[in-house]
Amino acid sequence: MSEASSTAVAIIMRTKNRSLLLDRAVRDVIGQSFQDWTLVVVNDGGDPHEVDPVIDRHRQELAGRVHVLTHESSKGMEAASNAGIAASSSEFIAVHDDDDTWHPEFLQRTVEYLRSTQDAGVGVRTEIVFERLVDGGVEEVSREIFEPGIRAISLFDTLRSNRCVPISLLYRRSVHDAVGYFDETLDVVGDWEFLLRVLQHNSIGFIDGEPLAFWRQRRESTGDLGNSVIVADQAHHVFDRAVRERYLRSYVSETGLGGLLYLTRHQDGEIGHFHHRQTYSEGLLREILERTKHTEERLQALEAAVSDASLVSLVRRRFRRVADRLRRK
Repeated sequence: MSEASSTAVAIIMRTKNRSLLLDRAVRDVIGQSFQDWTLVVVNDGGDPHEVDPVIDRHRQELAGRVHVLTHESSKGMEAASNAGIAASSSEFIAVHDDDDTWHPEFLQRTVEYLRSTQDAGVGVRTEIVFERLVDGGVEEVSREIFEPGIRAISLFDTLRSNRCVPISLLYRRSVHDAVGYFDETLDVVGDWEFLLRVLQHNSIGFIDGEPLAFWRQRRESTGDLGNSVIVADQAHHVFDRAVRERYLRSYVSETGLGGLLYLTRHQDGEIGHFHHRQTYSEGLLREILERTKHTEERLQALEAAVSDASLVSLVRRRFRRVADRLRRK
């Protein structure tokens, strides 16, 4: 396939055997107020009959701005992203998975932001939409703001976990010249590892306010219809640890083990202290439960009498857990 014509935004859409969700995602892109884009659909090892009819259905609206890549066998999410990027030419890149959606103003506002700053990319306020597949359709179950405390996309926060999932981000293509492409050895967490590389030398902006991206999750779906963050939960733990181990080894090769040995021993001491407080709070709460009516008012009175904020939070959590267990007995 020839390289896609150059546009402001290349939208990389990874898909595999879920035409219902793909159709919604394609309509989502078509519905953007900003129209200077190319859509590259990467069918990563799925049945072409799950893709081709969807594209044909919207061929007129797509007006020659769509390109389909088909992998005969699945190469993984990051390889799919890299293939879509390589097959396109644009100023900016967005990875729009086939089950997520945007606010109609997502591209307009993110492109305007990047053209007015030097930031490498920009993330947006994001909402998690829980849904389920019912009778050949999609039914919304509930919504919640993803990471409501975020006010910026920082390296400090990203070291802990990914606070800017793919549907939430628009970034400059030139970033790849500086930090490379997505790591195809990672089955999952590749988007997080990519952000770690970007944020070491670049800033990523953040557009707060109403959600402009919607990260859709289906707790009950499995297989191709599921979300990797749910159906591949164990893999996320494994590859998260692998990425951290890689960076730790690189750090140790330059600085040595001395400081880290001290910190890990100090951490062990803190953990022991925490468990001591946890055991204490367990016994304290059992006594409270036995001698009172287990009311929230009693817990609030306890809070007022304790000055240690972390202990207060711990007491509250343990209270509720113990209360639930005792009530079930």
